[in-house]
Amino acid sequence: MNAAKIFLTLALAGATLTGCSGAKDAKRAPEEAQAPRMSEQPEPASAVSDEQLKSKKKEKHETVRVFYGTDRNLTGSPHPKTYFGTRRASLSLGFCDVSIPENHEAGKLESPKIWKLEFRENPDKHVVLKSIEPASGSDFLLQLRQTIEESVEVEETPNGLIKVGGEAFIFIHGFNNSFEDAARRTAQIAYDLKFKGAPLMYSWPSQERGSIWAYKEDGRTAQWCEENVTLFIEAIARESGARKIHLIAHSMGNRVLSRALKNISQKLALTQEEEPLFNEVILTAPDIDAQVFKESIAPHIVQTAERFTIYSSSEDLALKASRVVNSYWHQRLGEGGSYLTVFPEYKKINVVDASEIDTNLFALGHSYHADSNTVLSDVRLVFQGIPAGERNLRSLLENLAWKFQSNRSLLGRAIRGTFR
Repeated sequence: MNAAKIFLTLALAGATLTGCSGAKDAKRAPEEAQAPRMSEQPEPASAVSDEQLKSKKKEKHETVRVFYGTDRNLTGSPHPKTYFGTRRASLSLGFCDVSIPENHEAGKLESPKIWKLEFRENPDKHVVLKSIEPASGSDFLLQLRQTIEESVEVEETPNGLIKVGGEAFIFIHGFNNSFEDAARRTAQIAYDLKFKGAPLMYSWPSQERGSIWAYKEDGRTAQWCEENVTLFIEAIARESGARKIHLIAHSMGNRVLSRALKNISQKLALTQEEEPLFNEVILTAPDIDAQVFKESIAPHIVQTAERFTIYSSSEDLALKASRVVNSYWHQRLGEGGSYLTVFPEYKKINVVDASEIDTNLFALGHSYHADSNTVLSDVRLVFQGIPAGERNLRSLLENLAWKFQSNRSLLGRAIRGTFR
């Protein structure tokens, strides 16, 4: 199947895939609204007024274009913040623009602060979802390929000239995230990594509420959308033209990604393909049953990528709560410290304990993958293919896992006279 056909299939997936289970899910409740057909494209959404568009004032921000796939419903709102809702729908494609202010700090998602008397978003001061533009499969592919091609650069090294850039990464968010949340986070990650290529995201219909009911509903939805996510990430890998494709999942998004990779591994086995489709797969703070992943998922997905990196932390309060909700004895893959899960049978899987990293208390120590500059710097090295032993990490369990060496731990060891 050629590129245009694959992406047309993506765009119209809802006609045959009303969820993960095909015809079976077609009988779901009426509230699971379907997205319009691509021939009935909705109007683009923009947070920028006509007056702002006419203004000649020099912008004090950069704009990051994020390509998206989503199976959220359209609300009918023209505003980017409320353009997509929380109900299940058909798979649709497009791109959105996100502002990064010139005074941006790595790891931050700058937003209006009441104590600063900021009552409105300002792209020159905040990370703002400026616009959303739906696209047909062919337009999506054309724009994506162009972005990837334009990112290729030639660098001089001691070994001669080499090509860099021309890559893509796909971010899959977790529980209690809106489309806007995912877009802002994807753009921030791409900007902070100085990523040379195309940032993409998949936004599944999370409930955007922090209740136990919403958590359990999100768990069901994470399973519902696996076929859509499988279709999306496989098409990107095969048709984008990127030199390298990386995947990043956060929290419950790891359930979504794990199931999709398991589906892809079964296809690879049937076609007897030996080359992995993806380069680096990063599982951050994975809210997934550690035993289930180790016994039922890892053996199947290791052949889909060149390397997997799992970031875990014992200071992740959100995962501690998740373990209680999911029965106390079912530890989560993203827990570190004494609960760290290692994979001695798979050299492709690296486990990094981020317990020593200073985290954002407002995020319950759960978003260190993107709000810690230390972790972001390590992710950048992962994307470059640098082995764990050559990064600023300390070996654990005879290289079965690794740990960040924070300033705090190094200082403590030095005071105790054990610094080596």
